[in-house]
Amino acid sequence: MRIFRREREGQVTVELMLILPVLMLMIFFILEYGNIAYHTIIANHASYEFARIAALVGVNKPSGRPNTGTMRNKIEIAKQKVFGADAQRISVAIKVQTTGTDPMYSRHKHEDVIVTVTYPVQLAFPGTSWLLASEPKKQGIRKIKATTRMPVEKTYASSDPK
Repeated sequence: MRIFRREREGQVTVELMLILPVLMLMIFFILEYGNIAYHTIIANHASYEFARIAALVGVNKPSGRPNTGTMRNKIEIAKQKVFGADAQRISVAIKVQTTGTDPMYSRHKHEDVIVTVTYPVQLAFPGTSWLLASEPKKQGIRKIKATTRMPVEKTYASSDPK
């Protein structure tokens, strides 16, 4: 019996050394997906809130055209308050799209504001960037894009022709 025991010494160590890297990589991937999911929720919520701000402050006069400059300024203020020092890493794109004209008021156009937030996430665990990172993969950053469309809030001018 002692002969068999001596031949198997170190078997557990060898098996552990073969399986441990694979097990650790699987755990890192699971944790990294959780990290990415958390930041995706933040990016989607930021996109929604920025679109809401743009939709509410975009028009200065009744039945007027949206002012993207005003929208951009208000979003930048909100971005600084929410993200603080990280606000400069986050980019926000604003686009206004006409979706139709009101048949009763010819000057009143229906418009939507489309806000796209690009949110870079620094990957936290080793070995996951070769699969999960955006290009260039060496930086270990995953760029998350979140887009929200929202109708621009306008009031009707009482002098609009019918």
